[in-house]
Amino acid sequence: MESLKIPDSRRLLWVAGALLILICGVAYYFFMPVAQVAVVRRGTAISAVYGTVRIEPAFVVHVRAQNSGFIQLAEEFSAGRGALGKTVTKGQLLATIADETTARQLKQARTDLQAATERAKLPLPSEELFKAAEDNLHRLEQVVASGNVPAVEYEKSKSEVNRLRGALENERIERDRNLQALEEAQKKMESQMRASEIRAPMDGLLTAVGTIDGELVAEGNQLFTVSSRKTYVRGEVNEEDVGGIKPGMKAKVQLYAYRNEIFPAHVASVQPAADPDTQRYTVILEMEKPPDNLMAGMTGEMNIITGTHENALLVPTRALLVDQAWIVKRGIVQKRTIKVGFRTLDASEALSGVSLGDRVVVSDQDKLRPGEPIRQHRVDFFPPKP
Repeated sequence: MESLKIPDSRRLLWVAGALLILICGVAYYFFMPVAQVAVVRRGTAISAVYGTVRIEPAFVVHVRAQNSGFIQLAEEFSAGRGALGKTVTKGQLLATIADETTARQLKQARTDLQAATERAKLPLPSEELFKAAEDNLHRLEQVVASGNVPAVEYEKSKSEVNRLRGALENERIERDRNLQALEEAQKKMESQMRASEIRAPMDGLLTAVGTIDGELVAEGNQLFTVSSRKTYVRGEVNEEDVGGIKPGMKAKVQLYAYRNEIFPAHVASVQPAADPDTQRYTVILEMEKPPDNLMAGMTGEMNIITGTHENALLVPTRALLVDQAWIVKRGIVQKRTIKVGFRTLDASEALSGVSLGDRVVVSDQDKLRPGEPIRQHRVDFFPPKP
C-alpha cells in the first residue's frame, strides 16, 4: 500500500499558517499594554495628617519710592520683569528717580558751602583791629606806671580791647553758625538725592518689579520686591487636624518638582491662628536634607506622622484611586475595592481587598479595562519607617 504523501503545496500552506500564528502571537504580546506593578507586602502602616506645602522665602522686602519723579532702571534690571530671579546684593543700585529740583539745590548748597569755607580761612573783620588795640594796650601798660600816660587813656584803651574782643567773638560765632547751616543744608539735599536712588535692602533675589523704565512714580509706590535665598517649608492643614500636631513630630514632604522623592522633615512650630480666608492652620516644617536647588514658590504635599500599625498589609498609595485598585492575576487586570486604614503619601494600609503577594498596578490606571491582558514591569516601593 503506498504511503500517503502530503502535497508540497499543502505543506507550504501549513508552514505559512504556523508562521503567521507565531507572528501574530508575538505581535499580540509586544503590543499588549505594559503596566508597572508592585507587590503587596507587610510593614509598618503610619497614621498621618495630610496637608499642602509651599516653599516660602524667609525674608521678603518691598522696596518703595521715597520721592516722586521719572524712574530710570539700572542697566542690570532694565529688562523689567525679564530681570526677575536675578541676584542682588545689599546696597546695589536698582534704579534712580530723576529730581532736577533737588539736584539743582544740592549743587547750589555745595557751592555756597565751599565759598563759605574759603571765606572762613580769611581773617575776621575785627581781627586786625583787635590785634592792633591789644598791642596798644600792652604798650600803655609798660609806660602807664611812669606817669607819662594818663590813667584815663589806659582805661579807654582797655575798654576798646574788650569791645573788639566781644565783636571778634560775635563774628566768629556768626561765621561758625553760617558754616553749620550750610553743612546741614548740603546734608539735607544729599539725603534727598540718596532717597532718589533705589538700592537693594539686602542680599537676595529680585522677585517682583512693579514699574517700567521712564514711568512717573509717586512717593510710596511699590517698585521692587527682594526675597532672601534662605527659604522655609510652610504647610497648611485643616482645622479638624491641627489639634493633634505638636512640634517635633516627624513628617514626610513630597514636592511636585521631585515627584519620585520623599523628603524627611519634622514640625518646627504651629502657628496659633488660622488664615481668616481659608480657615486652615499654618505648620512650619524643617527638612532634614532639602534638595540643592530648592526654590521659593515650589509646592507639594506633606504627611505629619501621628501613629503606627505594625505588621500591616501595605500597598503603594499611588496604586489607589480613592478606594479602588487594579490587581493583576495571571496576566489579567481586575478592579478591586480596598478598605484603607492608615494612609500616607507613599504607602497605605489595606484592611481588606488584597492579600500578601498580590500585584497592584501603580501607574496609568486610567488606560486599563477590566479583563484586559497586560505585560508587567515590576517596581518596588518603600514603606514608611516609624
